[in-house]
Amino acid sequence: MTYPNPYDPYKRTDLSANEQTLLIFMRDCMHGGDLSLIETMVAEDYIQHTPGIGQGRAGLRAYISQIGHRRPGWRDWRPIQLFASGDFVILHKLLPKVVIADFMRFNADGLMAEHWDVVQPLPEPDYDPMKPSSENLDRFRALFGIAD
Repeated sequence: MTYPNPYDPYKRTDLSANEQTLLIFMRDCMHGGDLSLIETMVAEDYIQHTPGIGQGRAGLRAYISQIGHRRPGWRDWRPIQLFASGDFVILHKLLPKVVIADFMRFNADGLMAEHWDVVQPLPEPDYDPMKPSSENLDRFRALFGIAD
């Protein structure tokens, strides 16, 4: 079951230009296959902070073509929330095996200039970030090594 999302970025009418750029890039390039968007939406001197991914447009292109577009279910994703503050945009998204928070800094030309992310395996089968949780602290005990 998919829970309703009142914050669905696709239904919002108040997205900033940077929020729109990031959403289009994720939809059409990262999860859609249009690598040409790297040239028009990503700064030449793009800084990548995700370990293992190279710098600049070339590093991003290599990751998307060699890994991103080869993983199972790469087109299946769901934007959950999108936030902008100044030059930064945060996209919270759901993929088949992980939940990701992308942090993107935009330059003065409206190009994606710097990226960080947090990637978390799905905490439970059929996870939906809009589903209200119920209390069960076992996952946190295991994560932080806390015995009963």
